[in-house]
Amino acid sequence: MVLGMLVRWWRPGFADRMDKPVRIASVVILVIVIAGAIVSNLELLLENFGSLAAITVLFCVLSLTIGYLVPRLLRVGPAQSIASSFEIGIHNATLAIVIAQTVIGSVEMSLPAAVYGVLMFFVALGFGFLIRRRGPAPERADAAADAMPAARAEAGEPAS
Repeated sequence: MVLGMLVRWWRPGFADRMDKPVRIASVVILVIVIAGAIVSNLELLLENFGSLAAITVLFCVLSLTIGYLVPRLLRVGPAQSIASSFEIGIHNATLAIVIAQTVIGSVEMSLPAAVYGVLMFFVALGFGFLIRRRGPAPERADAAADAMPAARAEAGEPAS
């Protein structure tokens, strides 16, 4: 991360050109690490998938929900609340797998992260559709809010 910030500071043009390739590479690395953890521990994973899936899906749903509702309760706008929700709900499973297997030296400790790494995207996708259907898109909501005083004035309603 520090290297990326330094490159952005020293060579902003290069950083802009490398933005898309680095994003693609990070997704590829994520998929490789998660796939490697799954393949190398497939038997152990299959034995524990049922219990791991339930708790990881619950954790993801709670993370996404809290990440959305707390900002909304604090009167943060819808777009920022959605961004907060996904920032909190999408966890770094790759980092958790690497730490569990290399630093801690436990394959078993990496299994929840591997399951989470696979399932979180599906849960987040579903959550995103629910949030999107729950209310108007942020741009439309902002435009509607801007239009409300004018519409009320035309209707003869007092301004609030």
